[in-house]
Amino acid sequence: MANESVHFFDLYSDRPTATKSWSPHTLKVRAILNFKGIPYTQTWTSYPDVKPLATSLGLSPNASGIPYTVPIIIHKSVTSNPNGAIMDSIPIGLHLDKVFPSPPLFPSGDASYALLLAVDKIVSQLEPSIRPFIVPRVVSHLDERGQKYFHETRSRSFGKPLSEVRPTNAETIEALWKESATVAAPLVKMLAGREGKTGPFFEGEKAGFADLLLAARLAFIARYDEELFGRFVGLGGGELGRLYEACRPWLEGQGVDKEWEFPQAA
Repeated sequence: MANESVHFFDLYSDRPTATKSWSPHTLKVRAILNFKGIPYTQTWTSYPDVKPLATSLGLSPNASGIPYTVPIIIHKSVTSNPNGAIMDSIPIGLHLDKVFPSPPLFPSGDASYALLLAVDKIVSQLEPSIRPFIVPRVVSHLDERGQKYFHETRSRSFGKPLSEVRPTNAETIEALWKESATVAAPLVKMLAGREGKTGPFFEGEKAGFADLLLAARLAFIARYDEELFGRFVGLGGGELGRLYEACRPWLEGQGVDKEWEFPQAA
């Protein structure tokens, strides 16, 4: 089964090929597939098609947050679903690491898994301070149906029209950046490590899931706000920038495009 291609559902954008994949969640799975050298096909998905796709594959809704999301993969090794489907980046990553164990996503075993959980927690705390900068710029790169869906759902989430979300006041911008820098500071220290550490990754020369997760978030920022990205990679001694560049080939690698007949939304 490990010789069978994985089919991967990503979110559509009109961006150039190398940066076409933009969601920090789907980028995690894309990076894993490329890091491990797993052969895969890919389908670019419009937002309104995500729920019909997930339900047609027999996937249960997420326990919290948005009920149905991408990434979704299909692979014959998946026995928990009749269609071989899994949804959500971390369950997907854990499954792929079992089926395709080399190179490992957890080079130090359980310690690497604990590192993943810690990094995921810190990265999630960046959301409130970076979303106002990034999210309003996503919509113009989606397909027409996706734009309508995204504008409606994100305007509702922010409690105001999406066009009014991105801050323009210098004081607000600096306050949000100060919050981001404070949250990111432990990540910079963790990457810097102790005196004598070598390599751009959390565990030195060996990349793992935690690195790919953080790099995916940095890529999301880089896709839509180069100035903000520049401020992040300028923190500390440039540790975040070195991590991003080391992971970049895995973030930008492409599978073979495959058309998919999406079920009609109810």
